[in-house]
Amino acid sequence: MSEGNVFNTSLEAGVRSISFLDAFYPKSLDFEELMKIDYVLVNSADFNGPNSLHPGIPNRLGELSSRRKIVYDGIELMMRFGFIEIEMTNDGVYYRATENAEPYLELMKASYSIEIRSISSWLGTELNEFGFDNINKILGKRFF
Repeated sequence: MSEGNVFNTSLEAGVRSISFLDAFYPKSLDFEELMKIDYVLVNSADFNGPNSLHPGIPNRLGELSSRRKIVYDGIELMMRFGFIEIEMTNDGVYYRATENAEPYLELMKASYSIEIRSISSWLGTELNEFGFDNINKILGKRFF
């Protein structure tokens, strides 16, 4: 599969999910949080981060909700590969990277994969420092 054939697929969304969850390890996120993370990873420049993975499109209002199925399918795919595990708590279902995620990600050498890891690292630092406050503020201005 060439690099260009993975855009906007569950495989791409799954790789973004494990990349971020690996950077955020050992913490876990619920599905709604992972949806926001996926959006931020793709559009990181909009959040005062590194250059975005994908080019910006003028009207992105439907982008967050339209990626729901792709992100869910990507998480499911990565769970089947053993890179994401589920954590059931009294507060809900959470997802966390497994110890198998890091070695898999280390094998990925394409520039796009390296960019995903770099942006994931930046975003992990941002979330550890500020939580979802900044993300929610920017998303709120854009979508609500």
